[in-house]
Amino acid sequence: MTYHKLLIDNPKCQRRFHLCYETGEGQVQAEVRIDCPYCGARIFEKKNHPPVVLAREENLVKAPTGENEMMYECFFKS
Repeated sequence: MTYHKLLIDNPKCQRRFHLCYETGEGQVQAEVRIDCPYCGARIFEKKNHPPVVLAREENLVKAPTGENEMMYECFFKS
């Protein structure tokens, strides 16, 4: 079993999402989707993938460096 962590930055609402999943147990779902809890934008979507959990979110303090995956659709209102 292997633990995987993904970081996805959303510069429009200044949030970083931490997604995690485990491989090696044979649990694969036909489709896995994670949506932003604030605006409903699609953060993650894969077919035939292990279950993914939104483990954590944080506010981005600095501008994204481009090393993490980026999403550009958000309707967050402060």
